[in-house]
Amino acid sequence: MMMNNYRAEMIAAISRLVEIPSVFAESSDYPFGPQVDHCLDVTLAMMKNLGFRTFKASDGMYGYAETGEGELFGVLCHLDVVPARQEDGWEHDPFRPMVQGDWLCGRGTQDDKGPSVAAIYALKSLLDEGRKLNKRVRFIFGIDEETMWKSIHAYCDREELPVSGFVPDSTFPLTYAEKGLLQVQVRSDKPFTPPCRGGDSMNAVSAHAECVRDAALERALRELELPFHVTGDAVCTEGLTAHAKNPWKGVNANLNLLRALRKAGYGHDAITFACAALAGKFRFEGFTDQVLSDFSGPVTVNLGQFTLDEHGAVLGLDLRLPVTCEKEEILSLVQKKAAECNMTVEEFDWLRAIHVPQDGPLVTKLLQSYREVTGDVKTEPYISAGATFARAFDNCVAFGANMPHSPTSEHQPNERISIIKLMQAAEVYRRAFSCLVLAD
Repeated sequence: MMMNNYRAEMIAAISRLVEIPSVFAESSDYPFGPQVDHCLDVTLAMMKNLGFRTFKASDGMYGYAETGEGELFGVLCHLDVVPARQEDGWEHDPFRPMVQGDWLCGRGTQDDKGPSVAAIYALKSLLDEGRKLNKRVRFIFGIDEETMWKSIHAYCDREELPVSGFVPDSTFPLTYAEKGLLQVQVRSDKPFTPPCRGGDSMNAVSAHAECVRDAALERALRELELPFHVTGDAVCTEGLTAHAKNPWKGVNANLNLLRALRKAGYGHDAITFACAALAGKFRFEGFTDQVLSDFSGPVTVNLGQFTLDEHGAVLGLDLRLPVTCEKEEILSLVQKKAAECNMTVEEFDWLRAIHVPQDGPLVTKLLQSYREVTGDVKTEPYISAGATFARAFDNCVAFGANMPHSPTSEHQPNERISIIKLMQAAEVYRRAFSCLVLAD
């Protein structure tokens, strides 16, 4: 494979980016925190060294690198990552990349630094051969994909939009439809003691929740046979993290703590809401009607974050909506459930669903590229509950870099990517660029 010639250089580039803990952080000087800004700077410097023209927004909201002339073809990447803590089950420092056998390990290797580098070097390999482009290819770097998407919204407001493109942030062969993503905060001003909290982000199943140590709570946890440990003055429930698109793959430590609080005799509207409305763990009670499902699947929900203290309660919910489902319909149902528990609902974020026809030229050529490189003629394109930057533009799909049936570890401890499969993905991208943007 041609891309094996770039193997060492690609691993070094990915490792350099993984070393930067580009997790969102509040900052008065940077829109998404100093580490995220630093990662963007390092990436743009790398792109410039590879021969691309680079641009960074004056306010640091986004950046891009491009080459060629003519109609704009976009490759949308993101450089931010979800939080990673040693206590969540990491076997090593998540921001110290390492090669273990065939695996490159570290936060961002799979989501999305590794796949982004694979796509970049795929195009570079063609340029190194002197191949000419018939389009302008622009790598667009968003830097808050894991949170609010303000970076890509700013790009769309200010810059030229690609005519077509792909996002290297999913699974091959490609994802032609993505469910809607609605995030809400369910609130109450009613105070609560003892204070407790859980979760780092709405879009991940929480593996850790904690409460001030309490004998009744510990007894309830043992009776419910829920895993927990005691650290100092805190009781901590233990879960298993997973992406919010597949909440059934995880174990929600937030829900377990709230269930135990109820059994221990603690009462609060937020506890009632969580234990009643979320009794199915990843389905809202009452959200099972056929009208709330379509070809893309049913409504799912993840209690990704919560706080419960003297100031009141905030529950952060991540809902994935069927492609044909209206946001307002689901939002009204959540509001109804919350009102029954004397709580209010605030919309936090909304990403529209997408559906790109499978018989269009973009999907056809991308699918052909994947099949020619891999020999896989059986695996069909997907519908996903994940949220990628493909939603930002028309005629854009999620395309790799994970191979079908390969382990996925994004948003999980010990995130890693197979180097062999990464090189194969780079070959697919190389073939796709050949089909879509080469002059000859």
